[in-house]
Amino acid sequence: MLQSTFAKLARYELKYHIHLDDQEKIETFLKPYCGLDPHSQKSPDGFYWVTSLYFDTPFLLLARRREMSLAEHTNLRIRAYGESPAPDSPRHFEIKHWDGNIVEKTRGTMKLGNPHFLWENTQKVLEEASEVDRPNLSNFYMHTHECNAGPAYLTQYRRKAWFGLLDAYSRVTLDTGLRWREERGFDFSVEPGQMRASDLPDNFRPGTHAILELKCLRTAVPLWMLDLIRMLDLERSSYSKYVAAVKEHQLLPTLRGGALH
Repeated sequence: MLQSTFAKLARYELKYHIHLDDQEKIETFLKPYCGLDPHSQKSPDGFYWVTSLYFDTPFLLLARRREMSLAEHTNLRIRAYGESPAPDSPRHFEIKHWDGNIVEKTRGTMKLGNPHFLWENTQKVLEEASEVDRPNLSNFYMHTHECNAGPAYLTQYRRKAWFGLLDAYSRVTLDTGLRWREERGFDFSVEPGQMRASDLPDNFRPGTHAILELKCLRTAVPLWMLDLIRMLDLERSSYSKYVAAVKEHQLLPTLRGGALH
């Protein structure tokens, strides 16, 4: 079994809209195959806050490519954990690149310091990074310069997560309470009333309000995942927490009836 931390990973990601009434049924099914993620183990109800700062170009081209369902598209984000992440907590610089059904994800971690130091004092940050983190931090820095991307939106949600006990790599995540705010700097702090909901009915299939994700290596889809899909009669869908935030902010036209509005 791979550790829950990683530097580079290629995987399938299958997303489904579900109702939280199915949570107990899902958890019962997963017991023989999965254990709780370390973050979930520390939480009384198993849910923990994930806070992500998404980067984009001045005209939000990364969000537009994702919304248009182009075969290749990319997300740039800095991830932290907690509802209002401590200033000295680690920041994980992540690039997610989709090529058809395959998602390649890289992560470089800054363990201390404000994340904007990667641009203000690049050489020092890279010198102090571990050998594993250094190339991914450098790659993130280069990507932002190549496409002129900067901070755009802060998103949050509560997640309960499991990892496979019998597989080289498998994860199941359940996300709820999705919300966002515009963020053009590097402020990860969250005050009451700052965030706006993005788990609105228009973003989900009728009768659903949460996101279930099944993740596994592209070379090996566990049979128990297929059984879970059949048991719940799940229909694969899509949901981008970042694009949902942009759409709610009315900056991104949506595709309806094949035309941009």
